[in-house]
Amino acid sequence: MNFSENVTIAEYVSTPDFAPLPDVFATIFPFYIVINRDLEIVHVGPILKRLYPDILSCKNFEEHFIIKRPNVEANFDNIRAHPRSLFLIESCHNGMQLKGQIVFVDYEEVILFLGSPWITDPTAMTDFKLKVSDFALHDPLADFLFLLQAQNTSLKDSKRLADKLAKQKIEIRKALIKEKELNELKTRFITTASHEFRTPLGIISSSTGLLEDYDHKLDRPKKLKHWQRIQSAVKHMTTLLEDILLIYQTDAGKLECKRSSFDPIAFCHELIEEIEISSNAEGRFNLTITYTDANICAGEEFLVFMDIKLVRQILTNLLSNAIKYTLGDSQVQFDIIFTTKLVTFQIADRGIGISTEDRVRLFQSFHRGDNVNNIPGTGLGLSIVKRCVDLHGGTIDLTSEVDVGTTFIVNLPLN
Repeated sequence: MNFSENVTIAEYVSTPDFAPLPDVFATIFPFYIVINRDLEIVHVGPILKRLYPDILSCKNFEEHFIIKRPNVEANFDNIRAHPRSLFLIESCHNGMQLKGQIVFVDYEEVILFLGSPWITDPTAMTDFKLKVSDFALHDPLADFLFLLQAQNTSLKDSKRLADKLAKQKIEIRKALIKEKELNELKTRFITTASHEFRTPLGIISSSTGLLEDYDHKLDRPKKLKHWQRIQSAVKHMTTLLEDILLIYQTDAGKLECKRSSFDPIAFCHELIEEIEISSNAEGRFNLTITYTDANICAGEEFLVFMDIKLVRQILTNLLSNAIKYTLGDSQVQFDIIFTTKLVTFQIADRGIGISTEDRVRLFQSFHRGDNVNNIPGTGLGLSIVKRCVDLHGGTIDLTSEVDVGTTFIVNLPLN
């Protein structure tokens, strides 16, 4: 390798053929010094070798030079830590001072000092046995090559800086968008929470007030009715808090998919019964089960290996929404399809439907469709469903038409 290959000094001296340095290098930097980790002088420029003949026989740097600037201890790591500092070193033999900079050569674990005598009085050259010819005679070709190298390095540095600034600009834009989304989420949370808590708290307040003021006048059925209203209000607030906690846990990566074996058919029958009771929707679910795997026969015990809590969240929200957004007494079709590797839950309602515009933000927390009108809800259900499906490594799709109905299709891997 040589300088005509357009490499930097640091790149050149970091190659295995570092020693000896080429003549062109010694011509351009006749006063260079190379020291190793033990502060031993490994190489010196030809002029220094002439001025101090014993410099390589007695290699200890501190026996030949004193570091005047910067104010650092003569220690390899201390010197290495100042690559951008201007160094001024002084000869212990005749007081000649050399001014320059250092380059750390990683491959050889050495420090390269590049400098020249700092002489303010030309008459002092005689005292130091220096001649004009000792200084670098800048060959036009060598200068031109170094100029090209400097320009090339500047272009690379400019491109690197531009790329870095572009990346930072993108990161800042992402951070601003994220901050805006968080602020919007915070606003929606406060609005939703205040609305959702106000109603049950009002129920609790009025019922407890009536029980307190008219306890002696109320018969047992009326008292029981108020207690049930209080319990229902408390359950509603508890559910809301649990939903918010679940979303926080998934966003923070604290919720995991903990699989276990269970009977999905028995589980779905129990879940439907629970929802029918809580939603006053008895007989409104039509459940069908299909097995596409020839090894599975209807009626046989069949176990799946999934997280039962996450599956409960998925199906409870989808089935409850299907009932809630279906007007009248229309039935909800609930299909379960077992294949070799997947179980598909398909829930179809004849409800208000979801517009194309709302589908874009369908799974965002606290988002609700424009056509929900006065139907109560928090906008958390589908957000929870999506998170639970993702944790299972599954997929969720839907087809919908406004005022006709919506069908959700959830695919979860069995293993």
